[in-house]
Order: sequence, then C-alpha cells, then structure tokens
Amino acid sequence: MKYSVGRSSKQDIREAVTEAAAGIGSPRLLLFFSDVGHFEEYNEEINARFNGSIILGSTTFAGFCKDGAYKEGLLVMGIEEGIECYADVLEEASRFPLKYVERIERSLGQFSDLSNTICFEISTALMSCEELVLSTLNSVLDEKGIPLFGGSAGDHGRAERTMISLNGKVHNNACAFVFIKNLGGKIRMYRENIYKPTQHHFTATKVDERNRIVHEYDNRPAAVVVAEALNTTIDGLPKYLDGYPMGRIIGNEMYITANQAVTGGQGMSYHAKVYNNSQMVLLEPDDYKTVIHNTIETVKKDIPRPSLALMVNCLARSMLFEGDGYLDDFARDMSMALGDYIGFAGYGEQLGQQHFNQTMVLAVFE
Repeated sequence: MKYSVGRSSKQDIREAVTEAAAGIGSPRLLLFFSDVGHFEEYNEEINARFNGSIILGSTTFAGFCKDGAYKEGLLVMGIEEGIECYADVLEEASRFPLKYVERIERSLGQFSDLSNTICFEISTALMSCEELVLSTLNSVLDEKGIPLFGGSAGDHGRAERTMISLNGKVHNNACAFVFIKNLGGKIRMYRENIYKPTQHHFTATKVDERNRIVHEYDNRPAAVVVAEALNTTIDGLPKYLDGYPMGRIIGNEMYITANQAVTGGQGMSYHAKVYNNSQMVLLEPDDYKTVIHNTIETVKKDIPRPSLALMVNCLARSMLFEGDGYLDDFARDMSMALGDYIGFAGYGEQLGQQHFNQTMVLAVFE
C-alpha cells in the first residue's frame, strides 16, 4: 500500500497545505483533520490541489499520528495505491438521513467485489444524529456483510460547532462515508475501554430516547440512584460525571455512555441514546496505561506489519490524557502497533450498529 501522512502548523493556509501534503501525489483517498477555526480554508485549498480525488475532512479536538498529537494546524493522509474506494454523504442527518439511502447503494454498486471492505464514516456532532445515521447505513450494510467504523466530528471541547466535508463541500448536519476495500488483505477493527464496571447495576425504566434522557432507573429518579451509588448528593454529582460514565450492556458487550448533565427533573442526560429497559452499569476509571499497553500488544500480535491504520479517540479521553500530560505520548505509543497512522478526536465513536462515547476504535489494514 502506498500512502503518506503529513502535518503542518504554518499559519499561512497555502504553505500549510504544501507542507502537510508534500509527500502526496495523486491519491485515491485523502483524509484531513484540523481545528475548527481554519477548517473551511484548508478544505478549499486541499480540494483545489487534489481535484479528482475523494477528499474527506473533519474538524477535531486533536489529530494523531506517529509523531504525536496536534490540537492546531493540519493533519493529512493521502492513499495512492492498495485500496479501492467510493464515497458520498447523508444530508439532513439529524432528521431524515434515510432520504439519501440510495447514495449508499450507489456507492456499493461500483465495486465488483465487496470482500475486505469497510465503511468509514464521520458525522457532525452536537445534534444527536448518530443513531439515525447508523440505522440508515446499516439498513444496507447488514445485508452486504460490511462492517462500519467511525466517529463524530470534534471541536475544542466547548461543544460549539463541528464540521465535515466531502469533495469540497462543507456540512454541519450530515454524515460523510467512504467505502474502503483493502486490496492487500483483511481489515481488523478494535474497541478499547479504559473504564471498568462497578457493582452498581440499573435498569432504565423511564426514558426519553429522542433527547437522550433517562428519567428513572429502577422506577426511581435517575440522578438520585446514581448519586447514591457514588455516595454523594445530587448537588455533588456533577463533579463525578466525567470520570464515572455509564455502561450500556448488550448481550456480552458493554458500550460506554457518557454523562452530559443532571436534568431539572432529577433525570440524567447522556451523549448517546439509552433505550427503555436498557441494562446499565456504573463505570469507574481503570488503569488506562495498562489497558493501552495491552491493546498495543494485541494489535501487534494480530497484525505484525500493518499497511494502514485509522483511529478515532474520544474527545473526552483526549482531554483526560492531556490533563495528565500523556496525550503526545499516547499518540506516539500507538505507533508501536499502528505504524504510520492517522486519527482524530470527536464527540462519539461508532462501531457496527452502536454509537458510544469515551472509547477508542481502530481499523487496522493487513
């Protein structure tokens, strides 16, 4: 596989694109990530230079590569050989993405063979569109047997504005997707949790799914139940929200659901949907450096010489690592397993049919 990863922190947009894309010739697929403030300018310049390529971009809290983590500037990956790919966009993502389902079918129809193919998607964030987007994509992907992997766009962490772009057009209420076929082998996907279950299990018994609010756990006010589990009061609960998310249990799997706030009616609002009768568990921090080390060793064992890797690392995880002075080291450590990879940090992660939070997901190409 032939590809190049580059970055730049130059202030001049043209100079930044020239530096970041210096090693890229005529890519089949170009991915780029940047801060919100310069995203539209980067998008315009990149699309002017690489007209004819599939170009997918997203705003991010931080971009990741083997050299470290970067909160400002431009990060680019151009893939020239070793893949076949087709892309499109689902618009009106927060309300009617299903209107655009034929775009998924049209993109897939261009492949002669769907083996070793994944769907990589990025949705705009802060509008609770992810579950609708996943439902739309998987209505086609499930019958084709194509796995899905991706994330929600990011910003500086202040929940202000996110954007994505596909082939020059910027969107703030959409999902851009690209089907990537690895011509050189399989694609393995990984999901990493750095939180572990406590003894406190609940059933969601009164839920506002649309607004991602749980009003009651076990027929009692949700905030009261969670506060008791944490041995605090409702007034003291907010300081625990970042470090003690919930886990939604589906069969033998657990997906992290990030806390958003305590509602006025003693409910709990979240950054992913919780459904009525969902089985939930309160989570607590694990030793994240040990967890990350184990992930690195697992990937190295599974794929000793990866040809390409893509990462989505949750914005909340990234902020935690940054606060501990570990964010740069994390990005460099991951290169021990992933090689010359690219990644971004946003408001949620997606794998298969599930949208979740505070997680890392990887797609690693043989």
